[in-house]
Amino acid sequence: MTRTLICGVGNKLKRDDGLGPFVIEQLETQTMPLGVDVADYGISGFKCALKLEGYNKVVFVDAISLPGSKPGRLHRLKINKERLMKSPKLSDFSVSMHETDLERIMATAAVLNIYPDEVVIIGCEPSDTAVGLGLTKSVADAVPGIIDLVMQEIK
Repeated sequence: MTRTLICGVGNKLKRDDGLGPFVIEQLETQTMPLGVDVADYGISGFKCALKLEGYNKVVFVDAISLPGSKPGRLHRLKINKERLMKSPKLSDFSVSMHETDLERIMATAAVLNIYPDEVVIIGCEPSDTAVGLGLTKSVADAVPGIIDLVMQEIK
C-alpha cells in the first residue's frame, strides 16, 4: 500500500509562517483516505526528518516565498533529491531542533536513506512573518485553495 504523509511546518507565533500548522488543523477535521497521515511538525525539523521513513510521498504545507510573487499566491513545488544534494546552501549544513528548513529536512532524510519517492511542497506567498498571532487576510483567503491542492495530491 502507498503511504502518504501530509506534513505542516512553520511557526504559529510568526503570523503567516504558521500557515502549515493552520492548514493541518483544518485537514485533521476531515477523513483521509487509507494510507494518508496528517501531522503538524511546527518548527521541529529534525523530528520531521526522522518521521519520513516508510512514506512513499510527502506533501509539505508551508509558507513559500518566491521572488516576484504577491501575498496569497498559491505555490506547488517538487523537491528533486539529486538537485537538493547539490545545493550550495547545504555546504553549511547543520541540524537544528528548533528551526524548520525543508532543504535540510530532506537532506537529512537522504543521508539517513529514508527519502520518499515523491516530495511536494504546497503553500502560498506570505504577507507578514513578523512575531504575532494569526494569518494575514491574503494568506487566510488562500487556505481553501491550498487544501484543494493538498487533496488533489492524495487522490
